[in-house]
Amino acid sequence: MVHRTQHTIRIVILAGLLVLVFPALFSQTSSCDLQIPITEGFIDGHGNASAIGPGDTVCLLPGFRSYLWIRYLHGTSDAPIVIMNTLGGVSIHQFYYGIKIDSCSHIKLSGKGVSALPYGIHIFDISVGGGLSIEGLSTDVEIEGIEIYNTAFSAVYCKSDPDCSFTSTRDKYVMRNISFHDNYIHDAGNEGFYIGSSFYSGVIDTCNGKDTILLPHMIRGLKIFNNLVTRTGWDGIQASCADSACAIYHNEIWYDSDAAVFNQMSGIIMGEGSICDCYNNWILYGKGNGIQDHGLAGNKTYNNLIVNPGRTFPEEFPYQNGIYVGTQQTLPGNSFLIANNTIISPKDFALDFRNESSSGNRFINNLVMNWGRGLVNVEMGSNILVQNNYTDPNFDVSQFVDPGNGNFDLRPTSGAVNAAVPVSPLNLSFDILDRTRPFALVNDIGAYECHDSSLIAIPENQSGPSLRLHLLTGYLPDYMVIRYTIPSQDRVQIGLYDISGRLVMMVMDSLIPPGEYEQQFVPDSLAAGTYLVRMTVGHVSISKKFQLIR
Repeated sequence: MVHRTQHTIRIVILAGLLVLVFPALFSQTSSCDLQIPITEGFIDGHGNASAIGPGDTVCLLPGFRSYLWIRYLHGTSDAPIVIMNTLGGVSIHQFYYGIKIDSCSHIKLSGKGVSALPYGIHIFDISVGGGLSIEGLSTDVEIEGIEIYNTAFSAVYCKSDPDCSFTSTRDKYVMRNISFHDNYIHDAGNEGFYIGSSFYSGVIDTCNGKDTILLPHMIRGLKIFNNLVTRTGWDGIQASCADSACAIYHNEIWYDSDAAVFNQMSGIIMGEGSICDCYNNWILYGKGNGIQDHGLAGNKTYNNLIVNPGRTFPEEFPYQNGIYVGTQQTLPGNSFLIANNTIISPKDFALDFRNESSSGNRFINNLVMNWGRGLVNVEMGSNILVQNNYTDPNFDVSQFVDPGNGNFDLRPTSGAVNAAVPVSPLNLSFDILDRTRPFALVNDIGAYECHDSSLIAIPENQSGPSLRLHLLTGYLPDYMVIRYTIPSQDRVQIGLYDISGRLVMMVMDSLIPPGEYEQQFVPDSLAAGTYLVRMTVGHVSISKKFQLIR
């Protein structure tokens, strides 16, 4: 079994105080502006919730209900409307659907209203349709703390399909800022998450008596993270038509594609029209490809653990691989980057690459063991650089800490340790467990960065003296302070990086004498989100992760 424990610490700027918030340890409480009893199936901004506006909280009273239709509610980006359980768990079951979010904007649906319940809203036994849908031109929606299971079709749908009204076509509507996190999806008949249309190139419908190509809308700003997905009939997570600010990360996916339906078999699929970062995911023992990529290129896939993809699927065709890159539409000049993944025992290939339109593609710094047909299969006409991967056609257990129990962290004696090469523009500074890269001299190959203390005792890994780095917040107007100590004169670089490793702000780059320093800066150009502050002195680097809250 793979066991993950994540402790998220948020750094919140509150009038000069540094506040550390541990989400698992506090109870979310809020006054209720409206309470919805179990006999009520609607939250209607034109009806029973007409008085609800930005910043208000709607509370779902505990108990069983047949369905919940949320419609015509509109918050703002600074003050979303929150809908959450209160006083206990909410159960929704045995109807055509569970929860429908229709014609809404800037709302948050949360099952974390009671701290003792990680999933305080349950949707289950949906015998005809799906569990939860976001539709009707809705936008800016966050979903957390919900368990969905035993659905006839997909557990989650998120899209507004185009029709002859032309209100949801690509030129008329963009869905923005959709977030799914900390949810538990299992035993879904089709996909766990079905996000965006699968038909980026359009569908044909008869409008006003004429065959008309209808292009589906795009999603700009999509985050799918910290979700547990198990036993889906089709793909675990599918995200399509999401062409900017799309990230799929820190999800754990077990036993995907159990129904074994061709063209519906993967742990994660980045569908047509997507440009996503896919990283720090666990994809385990599914019948399908671990990760499929049919995007526009520009996609980056890294720090993922993929174990036994397709091994329980007995058919000879189609191939089931660690990672598959297909032949759909690609933006000219774009490329696919696949780096620092750990791929164990794929049924066929670690990588099956079939995209003939992209260029500058790389398969680099990946750790691959015990493949079926081969390491890499490249379709004639495709172009990819396969470089600096640590590979073994057999399964060498000595490389890992405890692979029998799902721990694929590296032993310090592994040949993958200190063996990675730089990957621009990724500048990877964390591993699948969010530990700092590099730990010793340079990054390790694969998803894990070995943090065994014995590595630092090896002279060739001692690239310099230890550093001290402390991150603070300042008094209003908001600013941040970095305090650090350096033992000798050296070049000091301090930068802020987004979660994908991209430099977003260079705080300083100077040659300075030894001593203790305090560097103040104002991050006013940065949006709310997760960042890394990284200080490099000579050849030594140290990083700290923080959450910028606006």
